[in-house]
Amino acid sequence: METQKGVRAGMVLVVAALAVIGGSVRAAAVSTCLPAEEIAPCTCKEKSRGPSLVCENVDEKAIQKSLSVLKKGSSAIYRLMFRNSDFPRIQDYFFLGLNVQHLTMSRSNISVVEESSLRTLAGTLETLDLSYNNLHTVPTAALEHLQSLSFLNLNYNMIKILGQAAFSGLRSLERLSLYDNQMQHIEENAFAGTGDKLFRLNLGKNHLVSIPNLQALSKLQVLTLSENQISEIRVGDFKGLEKLDILMVENNHIRELGANVFIELPSLNSLNIKHNDVGNISEHAFAGLEDNLEWLELGHNRLDHVPSHALKSLHNLRQLDLDSNKIVTIPEDAFEGYGDSIKFLMLSRNNIKSIAPMTFYNLHSLEWLKLSHNELTTLTEETVQSILDTVTMIDVSNNQLECSCDLMWLRSWLRDFAKRETYKSFAKHNCIAASMRTVDITNLKIEELGCPEYIAKTVNSVGKTDVMPVLVALPAIFMSLML
Repeated sequence: METQKGVRAGMVLVVAALAVIGGSVRAAAVSTCLPAEEIAPCTCKEKSRGPSLVCENVDEKAIQKSLSVLKKGSSAIYRLMFRNSDFPRIQDYFFLGLNVQHLTMSRSNISVVEESSLRTLAGTLETLDLSYNNLHTVPTAALEHLQSLSFLNLNYNMIKILGQAAFSGLRSLERLSLYDNQMQHIEENAFAGTGDKLFRLNLGKNHLVSIPNLQALSKLQVLTLSENQISEIRVGDFKGLEKLDILMVENNHIRELGANVFIELPSLNSLNIKHNDVGNISEHAFAGLEDNLEWLELGHNRLDHVPSHALKSLHNLRQLDLDSNKIVTIPEDAFEGYGDSIKFLMLSRNNIKSIAPMTFYNLHSLEWLKLSHNELTTLTEETVQSILDTVTMIDVSNNQLECSCDLMWLRSWLRDFAKRETYKSFAKHNCIAASMRTVDITNLKIEELGCPEYIAKTVNSVGKTDVMPVLVALPAIFMSLML
């Protein structure tokens, strides 16, 4: 019996030793924080998955002192964070003796990551955050041993080029972010050797002038190319990305969308092209997206009309954002053929002066209609009658609406909306009276406008608050009609 206990104890020691030197065996039990005075100036908090240590606003010497204590205690650390420190170089074997799952070294002036600096964390490290530092290149040699790494954050550095196999060895990598660097070029095989698990890639806010070749990333689902200097999307740019679900190319300099430019993206569900210079969209621009595209954002471009010819094949479109373009009029057939699935329609901040009466007739699923900040003078009940049963948000604020009987439906809708919802930011809806006075539409008086149809409805609605004023006004209205 004693022998068996001794064997078990020996096995526990072996496992613990392997974990300490960064082997593939994980700690069997969750460690606890060491006394605060022993690890100062670093601090420690107990988390459900293990201790979380933060070393902030300290120099490299102080950090080494704290880590030496941790190493002696053979601590298994869930999260280790260095922030706002002066740490220009991560030296070889710096973490020898530690078992860390999540490592953050941000805002620490890091410019060099030596080849073997992370080697002892190869079996345990799952996420690595090196954001807000001074890295000029990807520290490929130091990263290639991290077989368990699933997330790498290199945001806010000074990386200019992604060379060949820049992330080689990261076989478990799922998420990679390089936002706000200085990248001008990405080699064709920059992502070779990353395995087939990478599903999210952020290349936003760099200096890219064209879509990089990413065909090796066959499992990619989310791609961010926002805030670059891309002026053109060409056929073949997205070759190999059959699994891509979300594509973001907003805040670039794209001028037009040619035919078949998204043909290689049959799984695309969300496409964001806001804040570009798009003035022309080919009839076949969205070919290949017919069955899956649901969210399309084309706001803040130079479109002078609803691109119905290009949208008519998108049978499952749920949101169409055309805010902040140069659209002047909405014809009756603007949403014909594809509008029956749209739930959210954004047309604010255009130059819209008129909307044809039957424009929304087939929008049976519409829930939000945004028309604020345009040049509308009227919006009749006939125009919106077909959507009033489904719509939950209508915003026609900041237009030049004229106070008339045509707005009585909007008065009723706004009053009902105020009872149902508590939108604090929902803008007040005003109209301009004949006297050029600005009037809150919800305060319009039916009897003052003399709207026969609405007067009749009010009279027939026993118990309504408007009944008495209307009855008083009726004799005067009838006298005017007789005259």
